Amino acid sequence: GPSVSQARSRGWCPTRLHVSGPTALEGMMLGRLAAASRLAASRAMARPPAMPLAGAVRGAAHVSAPKPLSIRMDSLFVKCMIAAVIYFVPQDAVFMTGLFWYWHNTASCISPKKKHSDAEAALEDFKSKKGLDDVKVSKGRSKWCVSV
Repeated sequence: GPSVSQARSRGWCPTRLHVSGPTALEGMMLGRLAAASRLAASRAMARPPAMPLAGAVRGAAHVSAPKPLSIRMDSLFVKCMIAAVIYFVPQDAVFMTGLFWYWHNTASCISPKKKHSDAEAALEDFKSKKGLDDVKVSKGRSKWCVSV
């Protein structure tokens, strides 16, 4: 490719030069990386596992990270959890209140409740409107449920 001085003399910007193909240094580095990965893979295959644990799957990694026995209340984890609860719970409460109100309003529009002074007469009126003869009535203290 053209050198930087040739590019400047022709009015080209040197940052727009395109080098075709890897240089010798880049090729050497790629070769070393490939050889290192092949070497590491062959070493891992040749070495048997040191001492498998009872019930452990062969080839699975053993977790050796420290496991805390207690969590301190002045730790970053606890402070982040407290901040998350303080930040997100009010938003969720507002959203869930609106959602429950919407569900209740929709259900009330579909099947509104109505107070009747004479439940027996209301049941007979309902059966005559729907053309039903045999219905199962579950009588409660303050509400009756009808199932077909």
